[in-house]
Amino acid sequence: MRKLRKPEHDLARALPLKKIQEHVVDLLENNDDTGVADAVDIMISQGAYHIASDIHLEPWADCLSLRYRMDGILQQIAIIPPEYQSKIVARIKVLADLIVYRKDVPQDGRIDMEKVSCGRPMRISTVPTVKGEKVVIRLLGESPELYHLDTLGFQPHVIKDLREIITRTQGTLLLTGPSSSGKTTTIYALLQELMSQQKNTINIVTIEDPVEYTMDKVAQMQVNPHVDFTFANALRSILRQDPEVIMVGEIRDEETAKMAVQSGLTGHFVISTIHSGTAAGVFTRLLDMGIEPFLVASSISGVLAQRLIRLNCPDCAEPYTPDAIYWEHFNLKPTQTPFYRGKGCKLCQGIGYRGRAAIGEILMMEQAISEYVLERPTTAQLHKLAMTKGMETLADDAMKKAKKGITTLEELVRVLPITTG
Repeated sequence: MRKLRKPEHDLARALPLKKIQEHVVDLLENNDDTGVADAVDIMISQGAYHIASDIHLEPWADCLSLRYRMDGILQQIAIIPPEYQSKIVARIKVLADLIVYRKDVPQDGRIDMEKVSCGRPMRISTVPTVKGEKVVIRLLGESPELYHLDTLGFQPHVIKDLREIITRTQGTLLLTGPSSSGKTTTIYALLQELMSQQKNTINIVTIEDPVEYTMDKVAQMQVNPHVDFTFANALRSILRQDPEVIMVGEIRDEETAKMAVQSGLTGHFVISTIHSGTAAGVFTRLLDMGIEPFLVASSISGVLAQRLIRLNCPDCAEPYTPDAIYWEHFNLKPTQTPFYRGKGCKLCQGIGYRGRAAIGEILMMEQAISEYVLERPTTAQLHKLAMTKGMETLADDAMKKAKKGITTLEELVRVLPITTG
């Protein structure tokens, strides 16, 4: 996520997006002593108040560009005179305890919540470019207690299946989707659900890169490749810690995949993520990584593929007629039932969208699916079988939301995997 967010802005403290540049430049020009520090604080804090997930500071040919990633889309916020570029980057490095004079190597750091007025911790990444250093700030720290399965946007049957899976004492639940598709938030919601069900009687251990939200009563570990503390090595270690539930942030290689799948067969419940286009594609990916079909068929309890779609702003949504190309794309016939889109207003900053929700397809492992996996089917073959067994696809879920006026056909084209088009 990298996370699902509440649709409301912090209106009490948020400046209009169009006014942020003016405030930042005024501080830089009119206050030599603390102007840079105050300007950086405004850039960061306004990003938090507007519920941005990331803040990008990138040197362009004749300026420093400030952009916020809001609802998954980069929005241009400010064009800053180039003479302030080095001072702004240096200030961010100081806050993140990075080496200020090293401008030729990538650096990663963290800014603690007490160092900025918005009170949010954040992760910092700097990389050298031919025009200077680029900085990306990932905002962290919203409590996972804000998120529950019922509020993420999934269809009721998806939530029902997820709740059924996590009641099991062993097995593997895999989530798939591109970066920033909400997988981490869904996992935290699942862990919250497990803790609420079993109180203090369950031992949960997570392996993450990085730990984005701290959770009480959960042993959270952060991988560190520099000391060879990888996902595989961490997983090997925690198996000696008597865990009931293991969360592995991401399956990236064959070794981690084998250990995760085998752990799901030996009395542990494993939750992890893996990159694939659809739920059926996860099985093909595991087989391609060298996992034996009988292990996949025996260990996997279910696979959830998910995406995040932007929601129409509820304050300015109005009926509209999509272009003919969108009717054709989804094999729809024009009807009198209207679709809706936001025209742009003060509350959505003129964007037309406000907030995001999850769409998902869940492939439950049942006997027919399990037996078919042993035959090493293609992704298309397994996807087709799952549909005959009642699986609702990402496209099905998304179209329901579009027909209810929750989002637009244009947004579905942007988000959905090409194979479902």
